[in-house]
Amino acid sequence: MLEPFAESVTKRFSKWLTDKAKAYAEQSTINDQPAAPLFTPEQLQWLNLIRDHIATSLSIEPEDFDYAPFSQRGGLGKAHQLFGEQLPKLLDELNEVLAA
Repeated sequence: MLEPFAESVTKRFSKWLTDKAKAYAEQSTINDQPAAPLFTPEQLQWLNLIRDHIATSLSIEPEDFDYAPFSQRGGLGKAHQLFGEQLPKLLDELNEVLAA
């Protein structure tokens, strides 16, 4: 059955978040440390913006942070502040998982 691309992106994103949370919880259990939230609320807001961008543009690149809605929230600098050195890997992963 065919479904709109945006809907399939949303489903893949939800699965990706669930899989990430499971892996994170398992890792925390192995280390005997309490599991802190995987993503902060602000990071989740940005991840949702990235998801929506991929749903409409098929991918996301660092240059896309120069445009709305990212630029209105601090652009690439803010994304780096929130995700640190993991940002390039995160973008690659989301492009691969969501636009598949």
